[in-house]
Amino acid sequence: MGVFRKQKKQGQASDWISPGQVTYQPAGPGGPPGAGSRPVPVRLRALGDDGPGQWLRGALRLAPGSLLWEPDEGVSADPVELATAWAAPAPGRRGPDMATHVEAPAGRFELELDPDLFQMSQELVAE
Repeated sequence: MGVFRKQKKQGQASDWISPGQVTYQPAGPGGPPGAGSRPVPVRLRALGDDGPGQWLRGALRLAPGSLLWEPDEGVSADPVELATAWAAPAPGRRGPDMATHVEAPAGRFELELDPDLFQMSQELVAE
């Protein structure tokens, strides 16, 4: 018998999955992410008058009303809320090394993330 044999027809799509089997649990503003959402790994560094700081490993967590950068375990830094941050492309960075300058209530930072992707993330959490 071949690998591709005729299989029995499975019926209507409504027979496969019922509405009660699909659930969505969004997080509240500033709360932990909902079930199924995953953090986006991204590095961040502070921009001071004396130049940029060291890159810090962390992740963006998206939730309604919140775009929170949190440091990875073992990284000594405070979380930074970026949902309402002002953003612009970092000068001189192009291609896969693109970065975004952000100005948030906590200060000025450089985020190792494409500026367009950052803006789309802000729009997503604002809805």
